[in-house]
Amino acid sequence: MSTQESPSIINPSVYLNYLTSKEATIYEVGRNINLATLGALIWDILSSLPDERKLIQGGRGSTVLIAYFLARPSALAMVILSVLEQTGPVSNCKLIAVISAAFQVISTATASYLFLRRVHAVYFGSKGVQYVFSFLWFAVVCASSSLFYDAVHGYQEIADTKHCIRQQYWAALPVAFAVPLGFDAFVYGAIMHKILSVHQKGQKKGWRSFFCPPKGLPHFSRAVFEGGQQYYLITNGINMTRLNFSTTANMIPSYQVLLSATTVALTSAMACRVYRNLLIEALDEFHVDNRELTKPVFAKGQAVNVSLSLAGGPPPEGKSCESSEGGCEEV
Repeated sequence: MSTQESPSIINPSVYLNYLTSKEATIYEVGRNINLATLGALIWDILSSLPDERKLIQGGRGSTVLIAYFLARPSALAMVILSVLEQTGPVSNCKLIAVISAAFQVISTATASYLFLRRVHAVYFGSKGVQYVFSFLWFAVVCASSSLFYDAVHGYQEIADTKHCIRQQYWAALPVAFAVPLGFDAFVYGAIMHKILSVHQKGQKKGWRSFFCPPKGLPHFSRAVFEGGQQYYLITNGINMTRLNFSTTANMIPSYQVLLSATTVALTSAMACRVYRNLLIEALDEFHVDNRELTKPVFAKGQAVNVSLSLAGGPPPEGKSCESSEGGCEEV
């Protein structure tokens, strides 16, 4: 009587053999998403090189420019490490996870800093508002830094396959994702409120004003308005999805961070895009003299000209708005 032999497994040490079918599916989907994100982010960085040359030639060194040139490279490093974790070989999963978390914190902090400086410029004469948003930005950095705990305790190697996976649920992960989302919402609302309160005096206001720029809005103010819309509306969707994934406690741990790399990459790319487009538009349309940009701002509703550093800093001494109480607000 002949016996039917079962087919032998050529390579039994493949990492997927140590995962359940659901874990393996999420693992493969996450790897494909990260690979696609890596390609898209590299394309975004390379396609913006000519514009970044203009920024370097037209601006001067500042913390804003430093933040701009750190946001996407740090996001790129995080995405590369995320891909490496899932493609291997990785000899120390916890170390790679910690380094990846560090790049994620840097990218999140620098991208948020670009909009923090925008709020500071819009509320130039309101120190209290500036301090509040500076504190909120610091909260973003602290919340993002808590990802180090997840990196140390959540990741481990799949058997001896030199591939890494997140296998421990961490209840505080949604906080690390929710705080940056809340910061973006506050920044968007504050900037829109300031622009509309200055340029919509005597006009009917409503919730549609936050999505449709009012008629007669000055060109530069419209650019600020529409740039904020682009960033918030595009990144808000993926940030909300990432937050929703992180709060799903009954799913496998790797599902909670499925969109982490993609979210960081898109957020940094959009923040840099909005910042870059605004300054390039200003360079093309306003007078540039000695690397300082002269453009209209509003003091108590009246248009005046001040000299503003291309890097987003405050007006130099002796060139500030002629307003004793209200200060000046860049819009």
